[in-house]
Amino acid sequence: MAVTVDGDLPPGVTAKDLVLAVIGRIGTGGGSGHVIEYRGSAVRGLSMEGRMTVCNMSIEGRGPRRHDRARRHHVRLPRGT
Repeated sequence: MAVTVDGDLPPGVTAKDLVLAVIGRIGTGGGSGHVIEYRGSAVRGLSMEGRMTVCNMSIEGRGPRRHDRARRHHVRLPRGT
């Protein structure tokens, strides 16, 4: 399930607010059986902490797995780990 959120988040709106708004639209069981992929400029603009908040809270929408598109500053593990 692709969830695209474009635009800038208004001042005071957090990653938690973003995911609660998504869950408000899809319902608490709306992610059942789906991998939820978050994308769009608002998601790209989140800090790493904000992205982790979105992923961790997505379980409230019953999405068993969450994914946001990789960013260049994500930590890359050495091969063989």
